[in-house]
Amino acid sequence: MRRTDDGGLRAFYNLCPHRAGPIVWEGEGCQANMICRYHGWAFRQDGTLLSPRDFGCDPGADMDLRPIQVASWRGMVFVCLDRDVPPLMEWLGTFPLEVERVPLESYRFHSRSIRNVACNWKTYGDNFMEGYHLPTVHPAMARDADALHYDVIIKDDPKWNIHVMPPRDHSTFSVFGWFWPTFAFDVFPGGFAVERWLPRSHDRCDLFFEYFFDDEAEDVEGIIKFSEEVADEDARVCEHVQRNLDSGNYDVGVLSPKWEHGVKVFHELIRNAVGDLD
Repeated sequence: MRRTDDGGLRAFYNLCPHRAGPIVWEGEGCQANMICRYHGWAFRQDGTLLSPRDFGCDPGADMDLRPIQVASWRGMVFVCLDRDVPPLMEWLGTFPLEVERVPLESYRFHSRSIRNVACNWKTYGDNFMEGYHLPTVHPAMARDADALHYDVIIKDDPKWNIHVMPPRDHSTFSVFGWFWPTFAFDVFPGGFAVERWLPRSHDRCDLFFEYFFDDEAEDVEGIIKFSEEVADEDARVCEHVQRNLDSGNYDVGVLSPKWEHGVKVFHELIRNAVGDLD
């Protein structure tokens, strides 16, 4: 991904059409030019081939970089590998109204944590979709805010929802959100965390937390410590659930109509995505 001279965003697969070499190496940073690190082919800002270095002949047509959808919203950049998915703002629908009062643009990146969790990504997704487990799995979090009135709000679009938990005085947790399939966020006093769980295999996923805070936010380290403790508790229970799912001793459970409607909607999205496996 790169900025063009006019300030726009362009994104491409990190793949040279010559012999699948990388345009950029792993890691963070920026690069002035788009030049393949394998054989030195150069590409313009729009991804079209500029120069096939010392190739010996015209390489022919269809030798441009493959584009990827990219757009920004309130300081965050989103990419989408599916060219048939609608543009970002159309895809977001009415969601921006839910967080229009949160000053996202004033927050700066603070830190990141990564866990490799021994569970399927859908197991972790199930866990995120309900607050039923808070008093038993997260007792400190349940004391921080009113966990008995945790609510998963699903409006006109099942692919996103908002979670609210009535705060007490000086609560750390109160508002959460989720987008299909593996993107979530947690709003804190003076900041927020982007939470993503990415599949690595059928029984493992990586859990990313990226923290952003206002320059004037208070007790940032305390908030992060609390959030990381909650993440550890979620990872622990999901790993136990996954072992039980894999044991062959569990078949089908039952969902609470009071607490687990979000889980039901999540399961319906999965069924729609993968189709009938029978």
